[in-house]
Amino acid sequence: MDKEAIKRILVRGPNWLGDAVMCEPALRGLRRLFPDAQIALLVKPAVADLFTGHPALTRVLTYDSKGCHAGLFGKWALAEQLRRQSFDLALLFQNAFEAAFLTFLAGVPRRYGYATDGRSLLLSNPVAVPDRRALNHQVRYYWDLLKPLGLTGDPPAPELVVSPEEEQAMAGRLAQGGLTANDVVVGINPGSTYGGAKRWLPERYAEATERLCRTLRESRNQQVGVVIFGAKGEERLGREIAARLSSPSLVLSGATTIRELMAALKRCAMLLTNDTGPMHIASAFQVPLVAIFGPTDWRTTSPFGSAHAIVRQPVDCAPCLLRECP
Repeated sequence: MDKEAIKRILVRGPNWLGDAVMCEPALRGLRRLFPDAQIALLVKPAVADLFTGHPALTRVLTYDSKGCHAGLFGKWALAEQLRRQSFDLALLFQNAFEAAFLTFLAGVPRRYGYATDGRSLLLSNPVAVPDRRALNHQVRYYWDLLKPLGLTGDPPAPELVVSPEEEQAMAGRLAQGGLTANDVVVGINPGSTYGGAKRWLPERYAEATERLCRTLRESRNQQVGVVIFGAKGEERLGREIAARLSSPSLVLSGATTIRELMAALKRCAMLLTNDTGPMHIASAFQVPLVAIFGPTDWRTTSPFGSAHAIVRQPVDCAPCLLRECP
């Protein structure tokens, strides 16, 4: 491939928040391979804001599969929109047949993606799926997709960016909730949209948080506050845990945008969390964290890097990947 001829690149990003964070090192790797190309990232609305202002990207495109791009007519309209932008190369981090079909319809001449979901014939360059028995981390899975294009070395840890204005706005919001700039902030993320099997018990979250706050107060001689994170529908869970805490707390469950969530997680001195998207976001900001794993595979989707600890019970049935424990 003549890399100088590649002027416009389309990347189909993953659909889940955590997976999107884990593909971020590959985006920087792609930029390294094509420093002068325009790189557009196509993702679902829930993921798009994650990459606002990301230095590896020229722009972020939204694939609204439940809105204007729903159904066959919506997908055809999206393919036509992509066709008009004359992309030279498509990279498919999303594994579904649909991702290959859209870029095929859009007339992108070079289409790289893993040979999954029966889509090999729609890819100009299908890439062999790594041996799952090797248990490679998902960060490496995305990184290795670029090796046929010449990417070398090992992936770095994911990194995300928020603006100083976003950090200042969140600092003001925390102050309104009683947490000052001098406070040590402990974050807890007790929910999971994946399902109940990922959730540690709320009373244990409260007990562990109480002990952690007490230890931090004694060791740092500072006020310690707690921020409780969660998705819409998890507000009651957040309030239940907050009611058990003696430290000042602010429940942000269901009350943040993705950008606000990022700024709030970055402010934390530590995060106690289930295996969720916010776990990966915090890790991308180098926030030390303790992650509780149940049904999912800690070997492939744990926070990438060293500033974290994994807590799990080594039962025979794990990882089962079930959403609810039978």
